[in-house]
Amino acid sequence: GARGQVPDALAHLARAAEMYTDPVLALRALHDLGLALARLGATDLAERALRQVFQKSTTVEPRQNAAIELMHCASFRRDRVGFTRWRAECSRFEPHMTPHVRADYHLKTGIGLARFGRMTDATAELGRAMDVAHAHGLHEFEFRIERIQAGLRDCEAAESAEQEAPGRPVSQVQGLTAVSGSLARLES
Repeated sequence: GARGQVPDALAHLARAAEMYTDPVLALRALHDLGLALARLGATDLAERALRQVFQKSTTVEPRQNAAIELMHCASFRRDRVGFTRWRAECSRFEPHMTPHVRADYHLKTGIGLARFGRMTDATAELGRAMDVAHAHGLHEFEFRIERIQAGLRDCEAAESAEQEAPGRPVSQVQGLTAVSGSLARLES
């Protein structure tokens, strides 16, 4: 079965981030670790990993992606101040975003606005995401956006329409202590 795969994957990503001598590969592993932790709902650890990517990256796209994910984590935690701060950071990058990144930015901005009850603004952001996705043939985004828009129209929380996390609580995921240790070593 799948038993042990998630903790093993987290441990491998954390170890890769520590062991890679190429900083680009190390930051890519750290970004992947941040995404995996966020999907599990371990937002504190995810944010630690993603902040490092944001701070240490020397190129624009990894910084953009990290900022978008940090904005998404803040909205997940219902942190309005953090969401607003990271949204402002993302908007600085917007003129330089590739279509894929721009669609993701508008999608996650829309989800965040919906989480804060700003449905009109959320609908507008999801519309922007759809426009970008449609104009550039990003079909996977189009399907995700349609699913979330349908959830908004049905007055459901955007979170339930965008449910990607597995059903078990973070506290039941083994291996987070080791990941936390890896992050601490990388932060120093």
